[in-house]
Amino acid sequence: MIKRIEREEILGPGWIELREDRVDLSRRWSIRAAQWRALELARTVFGEEASASLGSLPPRGPFSGLLHLAVPFENIEDHRSREARFAALAGSDELLRTVPLVFVFEPDPVGAVSSR
Repeated sequence: MIKRIEREEILGPGWIELREDRVDLSRRWSIRAAQWRALELARTVFGEEASASLGSLPPRGPFSGLLHLAVPFENIEDHRSREARFAALAGSDELLRTVPLVFVFEPDPVGAVSSR
């Protein structure tokens, strides 16, 4: 149905709205894919207990959204080291470079994440 409408209204305002809707939907899926990739990296660096959730604010400006990462926490030195490793991996990941997210780390005491 969309293709039929696009062909009929190629010069009208309906064409622009449909394209914008598809771009918005595509952007949401790319953000979701980046969320899963960041979670994979977080589990590699922090352990399988790590979890991720997207912030509820809509994407604005150059960033695509806030990604909250709940990660195991033992001490600040270990956490900073792991956070730096995660940032390095995320910076070199092709998907995460094209979908810029702000990572918000939520340190949880060891065992607290898995007990949720």
